[in-house]
Amino acid sequence: MGSPPTVHPPSPASAATVLAHAADVCLLDVRSTEAFAAGHLCRAGHIEPKDFGERRAELPPRDAHVIVLHDEPEHAHAAAEQLGAMGYAQVQWLQTSLTLLSEGHGDRSPAVRLWRPSPFLERILPQLPRGRVLDVAAGAGREAVFLAMQGFDVECWDRAPEALERAHALAARHGVSIRSRVTDLEYREVPDPGQFEVVMVFRFLHRALFPWLERAVAPGGALVYETYRRGQEVHGRPTHPRFLLTPGELSSAFPPLSVVLHEEPDVPGGPVMSRLLARRPLIPV
Repeated sequence: MGSPPTVHPPSPASAATVLAHAADVCLLDVRSTEAFAAGHLCRAGHIEPKDFGERRAELPPRDAHVIVLHDEPEHAHAAAEQLGAMGYAQVQWLQTSLTLLSEGHGDRSPAVRLWRPSPFLERILPQLPRGRVLDVAAGAGREAVFLAMQGFDVECWDRAPEALERAHALAARHGVSIRSRVTDLEYREVPDPGQFEVVMVFRFLHRALFPWLERAVAPGGALVYETYRRGQEVHGRPTHPRFLLTPGELSSAFPPLSVVLHEEPDVPGGPVMSRLLARRPLIPV
């Protein structure tokens, strides 16, 4: 078990602070869906506090600077405290009513996306071949939905139907669609994956799947893999060696594929990760 998140007390933010930093922070409107749709501050995202748990994947990264907005400051404060208890270290709440801000209810565009997929996936996006994508152990679907938003045809596999339901809901909120398949990737016979232009795996390790993942990559296609390696156990889960790569393991795990990029960064405080972008040659070698 990892350590529980550190509780960080939030601090108040003035209207001037919000307006001055609106382009540089995550503005999180926590009013009802109806109130948000009727009008909100430009560049604001939206999640109600009652949905923080269910929609955790849609919240900003824990290291983001978040300012919570509401028409009633006490509700903004309560939601900010909830985020602080979830491990958010830079949380503020608007200490005046949103109605008093210039254009506080002036925007009616869709909510801004505050969540982000793996930064590694964002960085290598230009190097990915267009076409079908298989997201293995997709979870709540951030990476899958991100690629769907870029025009990829994405299929998600996971053993948890409830996780895939959240992925579909996230896709729908962003106006895209994904396909999904409930599959236990560890303990049942895994079906033939077919071939995909992109196969990606994030925060999941089952070494018996490595040959299967190789076969799933089409000629000219790419494998994207990012998960934890030894040393992560010092910072939190996972802690068992079964779920932790050894140094250098990922770069040699897929012999038929050509390594384009392999990284094992040392980040103070973690997480301790390995990252791989590899390609299958168009012509077998």
